[in-house]
Amino acid sequence: MKWLVTLFGILITASLPVMAVGTNPTLIIVGEGEGTVTVPADTATISVFVESGNENMTEARAAVQEKMGLVIDALKAAGVKDEEILPGQSSSVRSISLDSHVGMPSNNTTAWQNSSYRATSLEKSAIVRLKSIDESRINRVLDAARSAGAEAHVAGYGLSDAGKAATQARQKAVANAKENAAGMAAAEGVRLGKVLDISDYGYPLDLNDYIGSSTQPGMVDVTSRVIVTYELEI
Repeated sequence: MKWLVTLFGILITASLPVMAVGTNPTLIIVGEGEGTVTVPADTATISVFVESGNENMTEARAAVQEKMGLVIDALKAAGVKDEEILPGQSSSVRSISLDSHVGMPSNNTTAWQNSSYRATSLEKSAIVRLKSIDESRINRVLDAARSAGAEAHVAGYGLSDAGKAATQARQKAVANAKENAAGMAAAEGVRLGKVLDISDYGYPLDLNDYIGSSTQPGMVDVTSRVIVTYELEI
């Protein structure tokens, strides 16, 4: 946040003359830091969904409920445990509407033909979080879902407990924040004093069953962002 750096740089400069007249205010400076650690994933998240094109929504809901029941049975038969199937299946309606107005040349005139297409489908989805990233197991689960009539794909990888990785990321973020703050302080001819406050932002809301991403296959990036407030020493 360049605006944050600039803002506090201005505040420091404006406050220095106040120190000279002996009012002795407490000067502070804020450093922002980000730290990321990349660790091996230990969970794989799979999204599965079924759909019905029945325009009668009551019948469509019954159809997708039945289809999803068959898919869940197939997943369990493939070795998926009850606790790996997340509660709270969701449903959504998808509509497609296409209209066309086509001109057909005929005997120096143009005959226009109108056509339209309407389609509505009801989808029901579920999330499976495997406590494994074994490729053979993942493929077995995908095949089981698809064989039962569902669409299925790997939605991402994650960690069953990101606490240790989050601590490491936070340590990096605090170190970066200190470096940034020290640079600003040196530019004003002062130095950092004691830490007054550390605030996290953008921190994983739930370190259990943390879902992340990485450019490296089978890895997860865990990121911490902090704002550290320091007292300044003249």
